[in-house]
Order: sequence, then C-alpha cells, then structure tokens
Amino acid sequence: MKKNKINRILGFASILFAIAFIASSCETDSNVLDGIREVSFKATANKLLITEGDAITYKDSSLSVESRLWTFEGGDITASEQEEISVTYNDPSPSTGTGTNRINQGFSTNLEIMHPDGSVESNLFKVKVFKIVEPEFIADRTTDMFGSTIQFFDQTLDGQSTFDEARLDDTVFWEFEGGSPATSTERNPFVTYDTPGTYDVKLTVGRSVPESMGTTTVEDFINITLLPPCDNSVNLVDCGDNDGEGDSIVDWQALLTSGPDRTDRLSVSTERASDGNGSIRFNYNEVGSPAFSSNDVLFKEAFVVDEAGNYSTTFDVYGELMSSSNPDFVIILSYRNANAPLTHIGSTETFYRLVGGQWHNLENNKMLNPGTYFVSMRMWNPPWHQDLDANLFFDEISVVRN
Repeated sequence: MKKNKINRILGFASILFAIAFIASSCETDSNVLDGIREVSFKATANKLLITEGDAITYKDSSLSVESRLWTFEGGDITASEQEEISVTYNDPSPSTGTGTNRINQGFSTNLEIMHPDGSVESNLFKVKVFKIVEPEFIADRTTDMFGSTIQFFDQTLDGQSTFDEARLDDTVFWEFEGGSPATSTERNPFVTYDTPGTYDVKLTVGRSVPESMGTTTVEDFINITLLPPCDNSVNLVDCGDNDGEGDSIVDWQALLTSGPDRTDRLSVSTERASDGNGSIRFNYNEVGSPAFSSNDVLFKEAFVVDEAGNYSTTFDVYGELMSSSNPDFVIILSYRNANAPLTHIGSTETFYRLVGGQWHNLENNKMLNPGTYFVSMRMWNPPWHQDLDANLFFDEISVVRN
C-alpha cells in the first residue's frame, strides 16, 4: 500500500516536472521568435563581375513595396520599375591607370523602394564589366641570327582575373612556329630559333573571372637571318646599302629637279671605294643645259627623328671628271622630307666646292625637327663649268644624333 502510494507520488511529480519543462521550453522559443523580424528590403544580383556583352539579372524580393526604381549605369536599360530584370552591358566599365596596371572602376546600379508607410530604402551595387580578352604580345627583338634566343612578353589588357585565387585558373598558351619549345604555358617564355626563316607566333589567353578567352596570331612576326642583323641604333641609316657593299641600288634614287628620273645613271662600282669593296656611282651629265641644272641623288633609307636635335651626316665622295674645262665640282648636302623628296629643306643645306680626282669626307651638322628624312646629295652645272661631265662615287654614309 505504501509502495503504491509512493509510486503514484513519484509519477505525479514526473508529470509536473515535464509540464514545467515544456512551459520553460515554450517560453524560451517565444523569446527567440520575438527577436526575429521579417526582412522588408532585399535586392540581389546573380553576379557583379562580367565580360562586355554579358547580362546581369537583378531581383527585388522586398516586402510591402509601394513603388520601386532601378537605375543602371552603363546598361542597355537605364531604368526600370520591374521586380526582376535582365540588363546587358555592351561596353567595359571605366578604368584608371594604363597598360596591364589598369584598375576597373565599375558601373553603379541602384535600387530604391518606398514602403506603404512612406519609408524609403535603397541599395547600391558596383558592377565591373571587363573587356573581352584580346591577346597582345611583344618580343625583346623580332629579328636575330639563327641560334638566338628571344623572350616574349604577354601584354594582354584585362587578360588576368581580378582575384589572386581566380588567377590560378587563368591560362596562357603560346605556339611558336619554328621555335624551341614549340609551345609554352609560361607568361613570358624564352624561345630559341635554330633555322633561318620567318615565323608566326600565336597566343591564346583565357581569363577565368569573368570568363573570356581570345587568340591572336601574328604572321611572320619573327625573322631569323643567316647573318647578324644590322644595327641602326648609332648610325640611323646603317640598315640600307649605304656603301655599295650590298651590290644593289635599291635604296637609291636620282631625280632631275624638274622631274625626270635619272636613276638609270646609278650603278654600283667595285673599282673605286673609300673603304671596303664598293661604292655607289652616279654619272652627272647635263651638258648643254642651263647653269644650275640640278640632279638630286637620294639615299632612300629613311631615318626617323623622334625628338628635335642636331644630327650629323658624313659620307665620302670622289669626283671623276671627264670634262676638262674646270678641275672642280659642286655638291650640296642636305636632308629631304621623305614624303616630299623634291622639296629641299633649305635650312639643312651645306655647300661644297671640291677638287676632282681624290676622295673627300663631307660632314653636315643641322637641326632637325621630328619627322622622316632622306639624305640628299645635289649637284648642278656651275656657271663656270656648264659642260660638267663627271662620275661621282658615294661611300660610307652615316647619320648620327649629336
């Protein structure tokens, strides 16, 4: 009897404890729920980093919206009141800096909503639109002798992802016709060319974020020669046949000032040279023409002046006079604008009266403005020697900046 009573008391106590626990639990849950408020404003975009031509989907999930206004900088749609909308960006967003150091500043997208109670909420998105990947590259040189090693440099704008983590998935793939290695995944590889010829270079660049891939091929980008290439870093006209050693007059032209071509009077001489085995020979013969009948011999290896300054031209000349009335001849050394070779630049002229039958070294120091020029050797019938008939030999032309 006592035992049953004790069991009933214990059972009743258990029920009371359970009720108390449930009540306590309910009170706790009520407090938690009291701390949660419904979200009244929620604006989302499915992405914020894109490539030009791509679209972004915007969505307003806000509650109790009386009115809404989206505004899209740089998008094909400038404004909208829709709850969900897709906007295309056809142009990259503005950037600061230059080259591969450019920083994308992004476009602004704004959502502003008004609730029925008159309260206003807004949200600003910064959208970065990147250019499609268009690979660009350079090399430390594009002409060299066979067996040489050339380094290439990836210069692609917007070719790498914005974040370091994403750059791990970026790709670079080079293809080198005639080179060793034939392919490379390094960004700035070294390549050796063992056989003379001209070779294409192809570069494919893939950006992972935002995704884009492009390929550029430059035909005949690399020229590998059998002999060492010329160097015009000092003598600006050293890459042409400035001394007849190349046995060619392709870089030369002779004109009568009034117009007729006299290039057929040019040839290469292997009999007379101030240095080496050759020179350029020109026959001046305007017998019977008025005094001052001019012939212009142009060395058409154009040189470029990037910055105004003093430039010095030197060359050797020999006059072989066939006429006998006077032992000397006249030459005017000057520069001509490569785009108007018959328009002499008077401020660059230097006059020489020279004795025939010997070599002379002539020098002309003149100020030149930026432009492209030819070296000109002008000769004419002097009043005292109108029957001038002479072979003139030109050798070792040089143009250097002082």
